[in-house]
Amino acid sequence: MRDDLKRKAQSLAESQGVSLNNYINSVIAASVAQEETMRFFRDRLRDIDLRALHKRVLKFMEKPRRGVDPSPDELRRLAGE
Repeated sequence: MRDDLKRKAQSLAESQGVSLNNYINSVIAASVAQEETMRFFRDRLRDIDLRALHKRVLKFMEKPRRGVDPSPDELRRLAGE
């Protein structure tokens, strides 16, 4: 690893309170997850008419639906706190 890159990564790791090794592992894991997610959606959309999908999304977004936001207590309960 280049020295300047290592210094920057070390600084970022310190600001997050983790070791350089943990920081590097988390960055690699995030990159792999991002690529896997993009591959999943490319595969799912391979045979889809993208114009029709775009039209459906725009139609869905035109119709706002009223709802009730969860309370802070409900959010904590759902988060398992």
